Amino acid sequence: MFIELRKQRLQELGRKHPLFAEIFDFYVQLYGFFGEEQAPFLTAVPGQDNSELRRQEGFPLLSGESLAVDPATARSFFFRLIVLLELHGRQGFADLAALKQAVADDCLDLGRLLRASLDRDRRPLELAAELAGCQPAILEFVLATALGYALKRCREEGLVADTAGWTHGYCPLCGGVPVMGELAGEAGKKQLHCGTCDTSWAFNRLQCAHCGNDDVATLEYFTAEGDASHRVNVCRKCSCYLKLVDNRQTGAELPLDIEDLATLHLDLMAQQEGFTRGKRGEVGAG
Repeated sequence: MFIELRKQRLQELGRKHPLFAEIFDFYVQLYGFFGEEQAPFLTAVPGQDNSELRRQEGFPLLSGESLAVDPATARSFFFRLIVLLELHGRQGFADLAALKQAVADDCLDLGRLLRASLDRDRRPLELAAELAGCQPAILEFVLATALGYALKRCREEGLVADTAGWTHGYCPLCGGVPVMGELAGEAGKKQLHCGTCDTSWAFNRLQCAHCGNDDVATLEYFTAEGDASHRVNVCRKCSCYLKLVDNRQTGAELPLDIEDLATLHLDLMAQQEGFTRGKRGEVGAG
């Protein structure tokens, strides 16, 4: 199960990198919460009409309309998630308290907000944050955390997208951006890994996942001294970066969302050079 694998890796990393132990411990607690016996608050049912045409035009399998949300179960899940964040977080306590009260008072349409989060529609999120009296970033983080957990659970129960021939830098299942990439197999073929739902798909090794740039003169990579198993691909055209793990070096398939946490030092190095992580933009043709 995706939860136990991640908890084990986080505990290992906490022992190996005590400087970041507090961050790893928070995520151990978060995945412990996910592992509790819980009724699902969300199901994802892809529409069948024109699904292949949508795929050919570059749209992911799921859209907000694909999500069915049980309001009472979602409210219970969100309330307990916010309590966990209050207990183990380091900031945003006033915003979390305001958001928790709004959830308890049933002031927010969580189904609509989850659909908006999947569709990258920020306006409903901004209005809901104003209503709740919290910063939009706090609400977006809580929604993204809940949505990611729910979609991973859906994938474990059989939800998949056809990745054959998918050439885009965003997820064919949910439209999320890759949290990391990996080089696998003897040839070191590149796979991108969705930070939302855990879907992986093949991608051109000599191409920027964020802007599609394939001019090798503007594509570079660097590694940290003494660590040949992780690298950072950078694009001089869009100034974005993507971290990759080389499975030929590690000899294991690692949960890449956790490897993202394990390589925070690479984020600092990239950002010091003026590069940024890609963000979820509009999906579709292009």
